[in-house]
Amino acid sequence: MKNKFKKIGISLMIVGFLLVGAQAGSALPQNPLTKPMAIAGWLYVGGGGPGNYTTIQSAINAASDGDTIYVYPGTYNENINVTFSLRLIGAGRDVTTIQGNNHFPTVMIYRQNILIQGFTIKNDGSQFGIETTTSSSQHQFRDNILTRVSRGINLYYSSDNTITGNLFYDNTLTGVYTNVGQNCTISNNEFNNNTVNGIYLNGSGTVYIENNTFRNNGKGIYCFADNNNFFTNNVIEFNSYGIFLSGEFLLNSNHNTIAHNRINNNTICGIFMERSQLNRIEFNEIKGNGKGIEASYTGGNIIRNNHISQSDIMEITLSVSFGDFIVRNNLDHTQDRLVLMQIYFGFSDASNNWWGSVQWPLRRVRPIGGWVIISPWRMGPFDINVGPEL
Repeated sequence: MKNKFKKIGISLMIVGFLLVGAQAGSALPQNPLTKPMAIAGWLYVGGGGPGNYTTIQSAINAASDGDTIYVYPGTYNENINVTFSLRLIGAGRDVTTIQGNNHFPTVMIYRQNILIQGFTIKNDGSQFGIETTTSSSQHQFRDNILTRVSRGINLYYSSDNTITGNLFYDNTLTGVYTNVGQNCTISNNEFNNNTVNGIYLNGSGTVYIENNTFRNNGKGIYCFADNNNFFTNNVIEFNSYGIFLSGEFLLNSNHNTIAHNRINNNTICGIFMERSQLNRIEFNEIKGNGKGIEASYTGGNIIRNNHISQSDIMEITLSVSFGDFIVRNNLDHTQDRLVLMQIYFGFSDASNNWWGSVQWPLRRVRPIGGWVIISPWRMGPFDINVGPEL
């Protein structure tokens, strides 16, 4: 009998320890209006609890490196400066807003390794939403809304950042702007109705842009003098340009990969390249754009295994382009448009494509001051798996 009661007592103690451990390990409240238990390294803003801070900046000023600041629902009318390496977590992006003024960025970051999650960040449209200073890197921006700012996130000489699960819309310039940074991942975001660009890359490199949607922006993705980036599995539609690669003189956009995207119904052009070499464009659906692909002052680009169709003006236009390879594509137009590809001054290998007809494809290609290799050509369409991969 004593052994039996002893076993029962031990069992109750184990259950008690498990319950206490579960409570102590849960820092975020299940109900955002309920104050979580006090935990070392956690500071709280709003919510009305004893010891809570009334502004986000006052909590930051009291924090140390490695701390977490949890912000309860509400609108916080302030511009904040993040001067410690910490986690800034809102109760949810639909219920927690940081409203900045028109003098400074709403959130200014001065340190490494910052997490910002669960906020709507806005101002009057004249200032950045989030800005990093020189060499401030290794940040995470997750599940936020950035709207009615000039640039949603402005990364300045900042590398190794992750931007995921955010919504960028109705910004006066650009959703995300990177200026000279490396090894950033921009994934699973939505970019809608940004006046100039969804994303602008300037002198950056090895940026992974994947699984995003871009709709009704000026340009979906704009790269200037940007190399070794990967644009994959994105939906890019109803912008003026889908993807725009650009450069000047010796500053070109080279060695970029554009693969498995759906680039449809962009009014001017699906993919535009100027002063851009050695890029790979493959396994994309490029449909119903003003022009499918346009290239100017380019060379050595590989355009293959794409489905390019139903463009308003032309499927492919090349100008002063030397040595671009356009192979194994399906080029077609439901209205049986006579000319699908045009080249002004240059040469290109455009062999082994399906031109929408078994007839002699020379009538589908118009060289003006240049020449194109079109033989051999395909006698039927390729079975190509294009567009985003599941």
